[in-house]
Amino acid sequence: MKNILNLLRVKQWVKNGFILSPLIFSGRLFYLADVQSVSIAFAGFCFLASGLYVFNDFLDLKADALHPGKSARPLASLHLSPLVTGAIIVGLMAVGLLLCSWVSPAVFFVGVIYILLHIVYNFYTKKIVILDVIFIAFGFQARIWAGSLAAGVFPSVWLQMCVFVLALFLGFIKRRHELIILKDRAGEHRAVLGHYTSYLLDQIIMICATLTVVFYGLYAISPEIATRFKGHGMVYSIIFVLYGLFRYIYLVHVKRKGGDPGEVMMSDLPLIISISLWVIYILLLSVHAFL
Repeated sequence: MKNILNLLRVKQWVKNGFILSPLIFSGRLFYLADVQSVSIAFAGFCFLASGLYVFNDFLDLKADALHPGKSARPLASLHLSPLVTGAIIVGLMAVGLLLCSWVSPAVFFVGVIYILLHIVYNFYTKKIVILDVIFIAFGFQARIWAGSLAAGVFPSVWLQMCVFVLALFLGFIKRRHELIILKDRAGEHRAVLGHYTSYLLDQIIMICATLTVVFYGLYAISPEIATRFKGHGMVYSIIFVLYGLFRYIYLVHVKRKGGDPGEVMMSDLPLIISISLWVIYILLLSVHAFL
């Protein structure tokens, strides 16, 4: 069971939490029909993500053998045949698309786009410096759109930009971590790593972190948010955002983490507390606005 859960990367489902953000920030959190639709979309993307993770692991079996952490992934240890692996991939993605179609044709279409983005990434863009991480960030944008369409709202431009640069921030940190732990063998594990340097990635990471704070701040002070939440209370939530980013950077540079964003977020207690307080604060604002 542990191998199966690891194979499906259940811990990575936390990334699909972005699907829930339009529901919360749009003020639709207390409308049962919208909550149900977004929850189904969330479940659908969890199945899609798991199917794509198995697909990625299957394609990267040889390359992952060079990575100290990825070499222990369960696909190799389970000794599954290509036929069984293919059936698992197709089954997971079929269930995911079925759940998305139950929500609406638009969410189904976003699910298809999400799959296509990963296919293009695996066979083309993951070999192109910088564009490799940008395509990963597009996957997070797809999640935002899936959640927005499920809730029947249009996502804020500032929210979209904030999520996009945050995804870039996490993606480039992952590249930096791979570059450092693999050293001279980095290019053998992932060809694109041969085009990166630690200095370049540190510069890009700082730019992305700065833009994340700026875009979130602009979103928090925007007229639509002030109207929706009956005041400027959202502005103060930036405290949690700042701490979360600073803590993550600390974990990367001091604790030598960053290879798996989901794992980092779920294993560091101060970061978990910060994210939890941010969620609680936003929920309290939503309750106040609803009442």
